[in-house]
Amino acid sequence: MRILISTPIFPPEIGGPATYTVEVSKRLKERGHQIRVVAFTNSEPEVKDLEVISVKLNYWLLGSILRQTKLFFTLLRAAQGMELIYAQGPVVVGLCSLVVGRLLRKPVVVKFVGDIAWENAVNRGRTSKSLEEFLSQPEGGPYTRLVMRIQRFVLRHADKVITPSHYLKNVLVKYYQVPASKVEVVYNAVELKEIRASNEKCGQPVLITIGRLVPWKGIDELVELVPSLAKKYPSLKLVIIGDGPEREKLSQLCQKIGAEPNVIFAGRLSHEETLALLKNADIFVLNSRYEGLPHTVIEAMAQKCPVIATDIGGTREVVQDGQTGIMVTPGDRQQLEEKIIFLLQNEHARSELAARAYENIKSKFTWASTLDELERVLHAAAR
Repeated sequence: MRILISTPIFPPEIGGPATYTVEVSKRLKERGHQIRVVAFTNSEPEVKDLEVISVKLNYWLLGSILRQTKLFFTLLRAAQGMELIYAQGPVVVGLCSLVVGRLLRKPVVVKFVGDIAWENAVNRGRTSKSLEEFLSQPEGGPYTRLVMRIQRFVLRHADKVITPSHYLKNVLVKYYQVPASKVEVVYNAVELKEIRASNEKCGQPVLITIGRLVPWKGIDELVELVPSLAKKYPSLKLVIIGDGPEREKLSQLCQKIGAEPNVIFAGRLSHEETLALLKNADIFVLNSRYEGLPHTVIEAMAQKCPVIATDIGGTREVVQDGQTGIMVTPGDRQQLEEKIIFLLQNEHARSELAARAYENIKSKFTWASTLDELERVLHAAAR
């Protein structure tokens, strides 16, 4: 099959969509498909054996309009001779991909991993609602309404929509009125490979959390637990991997509560560096108030790092409480602290959870099963 993949981010940029695009492109190519990638990036792509066409981002005036115009014409040329367009998101690359697909009469498949309209409204302080509350009664101004309209249009008119969880499928069907028959759940995958730990453990407890530093990730609540945890474990370290608009606020919070000696802001790391730190950690904590499907939890489990996560959304499809991880109620800081202390005190419990989680990942989140499902969806869309 000849597949054109459009993506808003690509290596050397760091991020989930960038990593996914490279991995899925390489693996589809290994299965005999012809792959061409169109990507927003200012850097020269650092991926061998893939045909990648870059769309530069360096426009100053009317940036979004110029970028979308260039993307449209780049996709129009790149789609020649291809059978299908697979867009990594409904807004940044989805609208142009859909228009090009309709003009050239080629099927379009769109991947949906999160609601950009809601995320943007939260980041700009325009809403404090949960995703479901927001979608029931949207707020956030003209820009948010525009993004919602684009998402709705693209998702309803795509030939197929792929989501990584049944939770997100239900969101699309209920709030965006996308026909259930059009939405396919294809779980994300991880590579089950042996990773060398970043360094030898030296007896100090290490907690790790990974994600964009945005309000709904709940990293501020995790940081606020550090002084209390440090009274029991003076050498404890909380390693925060990721960057985002909350970075300065979190740093100031550490100073205010005296958590600086125990908190490490690692910033944005490569995938290999992140896996090495996961391998070395005692507990992975995801204190998020929203997750479509937390790929970081899957990565942690693949490195046999025990997981504590909030009982929300797509996380429930990865973590079975007491079996493959520990679930806590969002916003319940006392419960979160108690569960962290429980696991730090119980090496056997950590090992048991990690072992069962690893077996679950092997059965549900491997590249072999993901690619089988993805090929089924792509072939169905192309019929």
